[in-house]
Amino acid sequence: MKVSIAGATSYTGRELISILLNHPAVKIVHLGGRREERPEISRIFPALAGRCELRVGGLRPEDAPEKPDVTFFALPHGISQKYVPSYLDAGIRCIDFSGDYRLKDLDAYSRYYGTHENPQNLGRAVYGIPELFRKQIRNAELVANPGCYPTSVLLALAPLVGGGHILPDSIIIDAKSGVSGRGNALKTGSLYCECNENLTAYAIGTHRHVPEMEQGLDFLGATGAKVIFVPHLVPMDRGMLSTIYVELTASADTKKLRKIFSDYYSHELFIRIMRPGEQPRTKDVMNTNFCDLAIEAAGNRKAIITSAIDNLTRGAASQAVQNMNIATGIDEKTGLT
Repeated sequence: MKVSIAGATSYTGRELISILLNHPAVKIVHLGGRREERPEISRIFPALAGRCELRVGGLRPEDAPEKPDVTFFALPHGISQKYVPSYLDAGIRCIDFSGDYRLKDLDAYSRYYGTHENPQNLGRAVYGIPELFRKQIRNAELVANPGCYPTSVLLALAPLVGGGHILPDSIIIDAKSGVSGRGNALKTGSLYCECNENLTAYAIGTHRHVPEMEQGLDFLGATGAKVIFVPHLVPMDRGMLSTIYVELTASADTKKLRKIFSDYYSHELFIRIMRPGEQPRTKDVMNTNFCDLAIEAAGNRKAIITSAIDNLTRGAASQAVQNMNIATGIDEKTGLT
């Protein structure tokens, strides 16, 4: 299967290249970017030297020397929508990492991202958390790869939401992410001297992943769900830990709650439920497609869920490959184990 990557010079583009180089059913035929000098990708990411020496070309379908079967878009919000339509028109399956095709509500998109230039394709986009929306992802022409925070949160809440076990307006999320979540664009807040030895909350009440989380909860049956979300930037390269506080509809002890999670994800390779007394750690999911989950009862009809993922892999690149595998009929764990 021939694959191209538009936005190959991003951190998630680098992760995606590394994964696809080890995918037995894939050949990377083109890397696209916005750099005029058209460098070899190994000049940008020296770790790829000797593994991938393709030059970074243009972003249009016709820039690829061979027509791809699938194109990944690791481009910023607002940029993907400028290129995705031409790929779809050319019959190329698209998997987009940006927020451009995640939200179905145009008003919500405009509040958090700006004007949408390609609303006509929103209906073709499938929201791509494989364990939750696998049926919809099969044969999808356009997959909206979820954000990293929503991935960690929705996988953590799905077992309780799906069974009607929580009050949908009681959800409080305290989440922490490594600095790579901000991308590799030059920003003052991402500089070493600003991030090192520092922990800070940001975008309280204004983070663009809030409507995505609430939409995902609605997809799972929690109509009208509202969340309080506080993200934090922590001084590490990668990794994400979300701690989620919920109110239950009925009393339940930890043993019962763990059984709900274990039953819900009993056939899922990439979801790991922690043993009693253990908690997810970002180190244990680093460079993997795993999401580690734990749940504990906390007093009268309260529960605390913890969720750990790697924001660059499960929160972006490896989840995108899992989506590609499902959409194209390949065993979904291919290239990810």
